[in-house]
Amino acid sequence: MRHRVLAGLLLAGLLVRVAILWNTADLGPRISDERHYVELAGSLLNGRGFAWATGAPTSLRPPLYPALVACVWRVAGDGNLQAVRMVQFGLALLTALLVYEIGRRAFTRRAGLIAAAVTWLYPSLIFMNVTILGETLFTLLLVAFTLLAVLLVQRPAAGTAVACGLALGLGALTRSVLWPVPLVLCPLVAVLVGGSFRRRAGMAALVLAGYAVVVSPWAVRNTRLQGVVTVVDTMGGMNLRMGNYEHTPEDRIWDAVSLTGEKNWVYALTQEPPGSHPVGRDLTEGMKDKWAQGKAFEYMRAHPATTIRRAAIKFSDFWGLERSFIAGVQQGLYAPPAWFAVLASVLILSTCAVVSLSGAAGLWLAHPDWRTHVVLLLPVMVLTGVHTIVFGHPRYHLPLVPILALYGAALWQAGPHRAWHAPRVRALGAAASVLVLLGAWARQILVVDGEHIRSLLTDLWP
Repeated sequence: MRHRVLAGLLLAGLLVRVAILWNTADLGPRISDERHYVELAGSLLNGRGFAWATGAPTSLRPPLYPALVACVWRVAGDGNLQAVRMVQFGLALLTALLVYEIGRRAFTRRAGLIAAAVTWLYPSLIFMNVTILGETLFTLLLVAFTLLAVLLVQRPAAGTAVACGLALGLGALTRSVLWPVPLVLCPLVAVLVGGSFRRRAGMAALVLAGYAVVVSPWAVRNTRLQGVVTVVDTMGGMNLRMGNYEHTPEDRIWDAVSLTGEKNWVYALTQEPPGSHPVGRDLTEGMKDKWAQGKAFEYMRAHPATTIRRAAIKFSDFWGLERSFIAGVQQGLYAPPAWFAVLASVLILSTCAVVSLSGAAGLWLAHPDWRTHVVLLLPVMVLTGVHTIVFGHPRYHLPLVPILALYGAALWQAGPHRAWHAPRVRALGAAASVLVLLGAWARQILVVDGEHIRSLLTDLWP
């Protein structure tokens, strides 16, 4: 019976994706991120390298997702976005299978099945499967890394350690938020893995070696190209400055990218006196990125109260209700039938609320053994911490949905009595986490997106 239910859920998710694919044949890239990936993939496919044009190499974006798109186009034809979407459907299915494997090993087989089904059917993840963005690939690689890290602490083996590092490196080449993780992961491995000091140190070294094999060639290429140390891309410092300077908007921090004139993040660089930089005005992307990073840290040190307040806002934004599809409809990027827009919006918001709340409570009330728990929490802490400092957007927490689904599934399986009989500290932690999420959503609805929600409802029902 259980397997029939799972098969039915898998079929339902596939049918939804096929129906969406059927109706997106003419859907091209809609936002700048998608256009960048398409342009870079086309450049790779046509022999120009990772560049905007012939003789104009770049490090602005991580390389793995454009490379994936270029590989798909080599088989399916240049510019075939539907083929990319079909491949992303396959990646999403593989992600769900890996989530099941984590759940089986960290919790129970049933919890794994529930979490896998949630991951496969999660509306915002389905939406991301249709976009030309790196979220689907990054989610798969983050889940693969997490599974391998769980295996490593449960049954240490040299091959597992190397594979864990490889998966982490591939994830970092998809989203650069992961590239500093070895600084935390390797010491953790040395602590969490059992055995002698030599064995612990050896496992940590193998993880680092696997990571370095993947990342080092790209880091060397970038550093030579940019003239400064550049590991994955040149977006980190720019994003850090946009989230931490005098003109950062505090209602929608990510909108700093659209500011122009004197409020633009790079305007201050154009006003610096000639010769203030060792190479004058002829700066590479990497040099601009380092300048932006330095200015951001300078501002944060000079304005600690503002930095703390904005960090709270960014945390709230990062864990906000998912709005990418809804905002796209409101902005005219997508034009589905009104009934579909309403149904999809309701499903997106409701599933986001249920999975986030149950996952947040499950972190406290239904976690596995402490070693596995630490490993599962690591991606959550890293992504949340980085985006709390830089700038958060609800889209950026989507790769963490499978982990929330795992904890939520474990809590659902344990039943309500788990909360009633939990130690006071855990119960208070779960309650506080739930209240923080509810507060973040209230702020988002009332302050950040209130006008946009009213505008969307007016568009749907004039």
